[in-house]
Amino acid sequence: MNLTTPIKMSTKVKINRYNPENKTRMYASGGGYYHSTKPVIDDVQIWEGTEEEIFKRFDKANNRLRYCNGSGYKFDDSKMNDKYLAWYDSLDETTKLNLYYGNGVVD
Repeated sequence: MNLTTPIKMSTKVKINRYNPENKTRMYASGGGYYHSTKPVIDDVQIWEGTEEEIFKRFDKANNRLRYCNGSGYKFDDSKMNDKYLAWYDSLDETTKLNLYYGNGVVD
């Protein structure tokens, strides 16, 4: 029986995060209002590990940003993204729920 060890690899992951800056602006008539700008913070990281380790980390990192509109992680390589989507589609529903909610309680 030939057991193969998972292949370690590295991949580039791009991060787009929005950093809201609320500034008070004044009307000429004297009234004020909030003006929100959202500059994008771009970053590129290199993640190492097996494909599955990278995919789990990617999923967890994106879930942390799920309520930050427009923010998220993306694979730099479209082939890696396609592999991630195929991997995620192959998971059973219980595993998907565990990845999404972590140790949270679902009613």
